[in-house]
Amino acid sequence: MKWLLTLFFFPSLAFTFVLEPWYTTIGEFQFRSAYSYQYYPSVNQGKNPSSYHSHDHLIDLNLGIQFWPNWEFQVESDFSNTRKLNWGTQRFGIQLRYLLLDDVAGDPVSLSLGLQSYYVPSRNLRDVSSPYHAQGNIELGAAIGKEIDKTYNWLFRFWGFLGVGTANRGLPWVRPLLATEMKFQQQHKLKVFSEGYVGFGHLRRININQFNGYAKIAHRSIDLGLNYSYLFKIWGTLGFQYAYRLYAHSFPEHASTFKVEYRLPFSLF
Repeated sequence: MKWLLTLFFFPSLAFTFVLEPWYTTIGEFQFRSAYSYQYYPSVNQGKNPSSYHSHDHLIDLNLGIQFWPNWEFQVESDFSNTRKLNWGTQRFGIQLRYLLLDDVAGDPVSLSLGLQSYYVPSRNLRDVSSPYHAQGNIELGAAIGKEIDKTYNWLFRFWGFLGVGTANRGLPWVRPLLATEMKFQQQHKLKVFSEGYVGFGHLRRININQFNGYAKIAHRSIDLGLNYSYLFKIWGTLGFQYAYRLYAHSFPEHASTFKVEYRLPFSLF
């Protein structure tokens, strides 16, 4: 029953590519920088030691562009500092997406298909705070959404994402996400979201001091979060986010994550 709940209620610190099925203006770059702080008091099904907590810090740097009609590309690098590891690269990855349907242009919904590929250094796979399966990872995903607008400006939008991934070893994972967003006075945006992470490994205990990634772990998690963003007229967007882990199995539990993000659009022409 708990396994089924993870599929319907949908870790915020794990994956930070932009996923919503609405793209920016063609030829316009989007630079996104973010700092996250996460604390979790324990690891569910953890042993060696049985009691373990961590204060984690993460810096995300992301650059994206819609380089052709309906095509978008993102490149990202993340850096982390945890109880077990000092500052270093946590992962490096790319994402390529194609917009099949666009409700802004008159389609019933917006529908985007994407492919992510990223590399995780071996040192990070020794840390339970690093939520990745192995060194080489690939994920196929689809996002679908609908905007409710007024005079060409959206007021509400609802969207979801489902990703299915695998690594160079171990068993696959599923990553679902649901989000609802509201914009008011054209400068304030609120988002409520729920995100999950389900790994189909066969091991249920986590040996913390001999950890080697989640590739073979039967892990589950559900996070619930709230995001507020202020939209400047020309200088991008500043956002603040909090997420709490409602449920975890064979994964860090009761995690609280605070995130500050700044997005800057710019053009070279």
